[in-house]
This record gives sequence, C-alpha cells and structure tokens, in this order.
Amino acid sequence: MSALSIGHFILAGVALLGGVPTLLIGVSGAKLMDEFGSDLSMVMGDITGQPGTDPFGGSPDAMLQDFNTLIISVVVTMVLLAVVSAIHLAVVGVQIRKRRWWTFCYLTGWGECLMFPFGTVLGIFTIIVLSRPSVKQLFGLH
Repeated sequence: MSALSIGHFILAGVALLGGVPTLLIGVSGAKLMDEFGSDLSMVMGDITGQPGTDPFGGSPDAMLQDFNTLIISVVVTMVLLAVVSAIHLAVVGVQIRKRRWWTFCYLTGWGECLMFPFGTVLGIFTIIVLSRPSVKQLFGLH
C-alpha cells in the first residue's frame, strides 16, 4: 500500500510537469502574436487594394485578437487541467496512506488507465490492490 501511495505522488508530479510545456508553448505563442501581429493581419486579408474585412464582417485586427484569445484560453485550460489532476492524484495518495475513501481511490484507479503509459500501469495496480479483500478490510469495508 505504501508503494501504491508513492506511485500516486510520483504520477501527481509527472502530471504537474506536463503543464510546463503547455505553458511554455503558450508564452511563446503570445510573444509571436505580439511581435508578428501586423504581419499576420496582412495575411488574414489586410492587403492594400483589398477590403479590410472578411466575409463575416470582421476586421483582420479583430480576427487576430480573437485568435490570440483562443490560444490563451486553450493554454490556461490545459495548465489548469494539469494542476487539478496533480492535486487529485496527490489527494488519492494521501487517502491511500490513511486507508480512507476506498471508492474514491478505486474509481481514480480506473480513470488513471487513460493516462498512458505511467497512469495505465499505476491504475491497473491500484484496481488490483484495492480489490483484495484484505485491503478492503484495512479501509474498513466488510
């Protein structure tokens, strides 16, 4: 049970580190949008001799701002997802150590199977270990 708890703490750290590349890509994208924004708006239709609007009635600068907002929203969502999953896995590690919240830990094991490759291995071991009758007794079940 101790190794299972440690595995959850390690996977929580890996999940938290998974948000770092997303954050770096988002900062890089925002910097590129800031530096090359006028060039991008030219590509989006702001060329001399052409009307400055798209078929939907928006200006290239407005489209660029909307695209920038979309990038920021996606990056923030992905970083928050990484932080929330790391906190969730750390809570599961603590609860396995305390031998509480068996159902929460068991269902998290099933969800971990989607976190390929490390989460899949940890999730399978979590399901197998928590399904044992002796472990259920430690959690106060039966």
